[in-house]
Amino acid sequence: MAVGQPVSEPCKSSEVQKVVLQPRLQLDGILPAIKTSTPTHEADPWTINRIRTESSNVIKPVDALIVFLSLVLPSMLIGPAAGQDFKKLPPEGKKIDPTTRATLESRVEDIQARINQFAKNSHDSETWRPDVEVLVRAVKLALTQNLFYRPTETKTAIELLDESERRLLAVQSGDRGLKLLGFSKTKLNKPQLLVGGFRSHIDNSIQPYGLVIPIGYEGIDVPYRTDIWLHGRGDSKTEIPFLHERLTNPGRYTPAKTIVLHPFGRHCNAFKFAGETDVYEALNHLGTILAIDQQHVSIRGFSMGGAGCWHLAVHDPGRWYAANPGAGFVDTIVYQGWTEQTPYPMNSVRQQLMAWYDVLPWANNLVNTRVIPYSGEKDKQRQAADRVIALTESLGIKIPYVIGKNMGHRIDNDSSRIIDRQLNKWAEEPREIPRKRIDFTTYTLRYNKVGWLKITGLESHWKASRIRGRIENDGSLVIQSNGITRFEVDFRESGWPKTDQRIKAIIDGQLFLLDDWSDESGIQCEFAKTDGWKVVETIDTGLRKRPGMHGPIDDAFCSKFLFVAPSRPALHGETQRWIDREFSYAKDRWRRLMRGDVNVVLDTDVTEQHIKDNHLICFGDYHSNQYLRKIADQLPIHWTKDVVQAGSRQFDSTTCVPVFCYPNPRNPNRYIVVNSGMTYREFSNVSNSRQIPMLPDWSILGVTGNDDGIFAGPVIAQGFFDESWSLPDVEAASKRKQK
Repeated sequence: MAVGQPVSEPCKSSEVQKVVLQPRLQLDGILPAIKTSTPTHEADPWTINRIRTESSNVIKPVDALIVFLSLVLPSMLIGPAAGQDFKKLPPEGKKIDPTTRATLESRVEDIQARINQFAKNSHDSETWRPDVEVLVRAVKLALTQNLFYRPTETKTAIELLDESERRLLAVQSGDRGLKLLGFSKTKLNKPQLLVGGFRSHIDNSIQPYGLVIPIGYEGIDVPYRTDIWLHGRGDSKTEIPFLHERLTNPGRYTPAKTIVLHPFGRHCNAFKFAGETDVYEALNHLGTILAIDQQHVSIRGFSMGGAGCWHLAVHDPGRWYAANPGAGFVDTIVYQGWTEQTPYPMNSVRQQLMAWYDVLPWANNLVNTRVIPYSGEKDKQRQAADRVIALTESLGIKIPYVIGKNMGHRIDNDSSRIIDRQLNKWAEEPREIPRKRIDFTTYTLRYNKVGWLKITGLESHWKASRIRGRIENDGSLVIQSNGITRFEVDFRESGWPKTDQRIKAIIDGQLFLLDDWSDESGIQCEFAKTDGWKVVETIDTGLRKRPGMHGPIDDAFCSKFLFVAPSRPALHGETQRWIDREFSYAKDRWRRLMRGDVNVVLDTDVTEQHIKDNHLICFGDYHSNQYLRKIADQLPIHWTKDVVQAGSRQFDSTTCVPVFCYPNPRNPNRYIVVNSGMTYREFSNVSNSRQIPMLPDWSILGVTGNDDGIFAGPVIAQGFFDESWSLPDVEAASKRKQK
């Protein structure tokens, strides 16, 4: 299986060459081959016809084939524009009055010291500290990163610090949860706007969120429908403006008897990567301070938030009782206008990586949820919903589509009322537990679950893999798969079946009789395929791509990680200069773009706890970074003073560096990442649709080229490890050597 393709010849000792390869055109990929001519989901209980009103127009579908071809068959050929100056994100702010700055700095230092002191003697500091510190951190970041944009923001900063002091006093009086945030039982006649914070598992930073508590809120013992609203793009809407808006503006939608959660999403990334994790972390945190009706959580958003809503709807359709995307984008190539040429060379590896966040290849998954998109009739971003609707109609999925008459890039009141009525109607309908039908397509094990079906192994990442399951009227299971090597059925949530009898399961034509021997209610079983399907009876400890460990490099920055700094210089001066530049860049990029805290440990100070808990992001060569040196013989890419070797290919160590992710040999449940931070650079600051993974599992980069804002250096070779985390030509070379 070919998993990596070089994009040039190996490095020569005197220069690094770049060669652009024409992309291979592939006509498969939207859905695997098991799709039948008659959609299996026509009778799905929640598919409905489009809404048509006098205030909304309904588009006629365009040819779905044209939509598809425009997505996957663009003509691509042009190199990077070196030397371009790309916008900063977030942008530089304005200088503030020196006296005001000094006052704010003094107050931040004082309040933070008081928080630290009180936390030392508090047995439950993590239940209250983020809600206080989130306000202080917002002001601190604005001061240290120069993020004041409007004259009124210094006043807002003072108000946030005032509120943090109020909360600190309230903590000492015993207030926690909603009461600490300022919720009042005497103000139930109107929505209450609150802000809070939670500690992110990714980097231990305190991240903000907003809440709208509905009129007549009955308290933490009553589960409430919860709508998650994803905000639009605002380059300068960093922590202070976000918190201010959430305290003063209830937002477009405040449905009755519904809590509205406004995640910050780490500012401006269309709720992808760590921003995606932020949505789930904010929701999980919310569940610790009030009761959420877990069967009635929706995902909604507009503009950048609409793009985030689309991707979360297709990737995790089983989580949401409904999705309401407005405007936004659903791909990179078409939205950016790159169908004629791209600003950097395109190859099959980079095309495959676009399957992570492009929506259309995943569109069939919308059959597993309810969706009501919105577009302004005259909005340029209308193309997002238009394209999805055209494709889903061709797949037999009926989706109501509301178009605001004469609207540009905003939502009109009539459309809002239509959407609210539909969501309210869906919310009143009981959810089917367990689901009788599931139909899920994935390209990566990052997204692998709907209801009682969970995919745990693929034949090949970044190729369409599909599983369909249904519960028959006689109580048997029928499961069909394509491109899948392992999966689980898990009925613990529903306790199905409510019987002690054996369950008949037919998997790709194979018959199984399943007994439920577990102490927990509901059948749970894992299946693996070799020559045919078999029930898994032992714990699988082999090295393979699995949920949470599948690449590419950017996946490591979606969960808990730690930078590991080298304690010695690299073997080559040019390499050392590149490492210094890239390590500094990775840390600064995380601070500014992802609004995060940077956690660094020296290679000689890495502990077993660090290894257990974190992906380790190691900078340096196998000589300079002592942690890498210890595990070098267990890594798939070898690196000596003279040679970088990836499989049978060799590259000059004086001009090239390897960049890759791989299961840490000392803890295969966590990544080791070598010489890379997030792979999308300044080039992506222009548009959230450009914030995509730019490097796969491994790459060989040149260290002598300039930073063009797109790649960290000329890309000499790149590819994916196979499903067993190996380079196939390494194995072939080994076998030849043994002979």
